[in-house]
Amino acid sequence: LIVWALQSFNWVSLWEVGMGPGPNLVRIVREFPNKQVVGSDINPEAIELAKQTFNGGIFHVESTEDILLSDKSVDVILSDASLIYIGPTKIKNTIAELVRVARNRIVLCEFHGKSSWKRFLLRLKTGYNAYNYKNLLEEAGCYDVQIIKITDEFWQGFPWSTWGHIIVAKIPKA
Repeated sequence: LIVWALQSFNWVSLWEVGMGPGPNLVRIVREFPNKQVVGSDINPEAIELAKQTFNGGIFHVESTEDILLSDKSVDVILSDASLIYIGPTKIKNTIAELVRVARNRIVLCEFHGKSSWKRFLLRLKTGYNAYNYKNLLEEAGCYDVQIIKITDEFWQGFPWSTWGHIIVAKIPKA
């Protein structure tokens, strides 16, 4: 689904936040061989493994809340299930940071929901956070926010079957 989303627009560079050792980037490089992919994670061991996998790759140990890149420095910011760990008091700042760094699009594979009550119950039950990404991204200045439900065909089982979405948003031009 991430590859499908990336095929829907033109891009050259992509930064994945919360990339782990880089399984998404391996797939993306295979599907888009002439693109520039880089990323970050808070786990230093995951970053070391990614550096071994991608000889000469640029990967950083850092928080999603403070990305060490200049404004509008990459075409696409990708997050795959890393924002489910960001608490409600930090999500707006995290989204602002993603928007700051992205030049064209943000692509998220995250838990999305409109009901604040249901999102609260998810957090109590699982410890994971879901957000209304349409509202958050639009508040951060993004537009043309597309929300695509992940079906059981792609990801079975709770909580993904209920909460999993691909979210694609355009970044405002500076």
